[in-house]
Amino acid sequence: MTHHRLSLVLALSATLVLAACGTRRPSVQEPEPPEPTANANNAVILPAISYCKTPRGVQLTKTDDACDVPASLLQAVQDQLQAPYEFAVPAPSASVAGAPTLRIQITDLLANGGGMYGGPKIVQLHGVLERLNADPVQFTAQRQMFIYFGLPRSTCSMVGQVTYALGGDITQWLSKPVDGAKLGVW
Repeated sequence: MTHHRLSLVLALSATLVLAACGTRRPSVQEPEPPEPTANANNAVILPAISYCKTPRGVQLTKTDDACDVPASLLQAVQDQLQAPYEFAVPAPSASVAGAPTLRIQITDLLANGGGMYGGPKIVQLHGVLERLNADPVQFTAQRQMFIYFGLPRSTCSMVGQVTYALGGDITQWLSKPVDGAKLGVW
């Protein structure tokens, strides 16, 4: 009888193992959801950031900006976009028709060479958000840095920190734009 029970247990165990192995079919892989694409509800049109005249009437140009503040600021805004905006697109297109347009101008820039020994690094901006069926809303923004403990301690790394902070200020403002807002640290 013991031999009969052992045989029965082994047969049952083998049946369970085989059944478990035989019922596993290759899983059908679920298709991944499509990547979101820019549309009028999740995008903001952000044309090239431009230089304009300072409050003293001096026209800023690329020659005044060794650190390429427009490129740095554009990247900072794109990196920090938050709902409802997931995308910043440079120009209107059929897929983003009706999306708001944010125009940003650099109104003043101080970034003398010499890193932290070259004095403060200051960036001032003016922005206008244009939306369908709504009045434009504007902001002014300023950030500055006097001391920088990070590495490298170059002028452009300091200006990069300033523009990154401004990008965060702008993306927060975009979530609830208030006309005449002063962003950053004045």
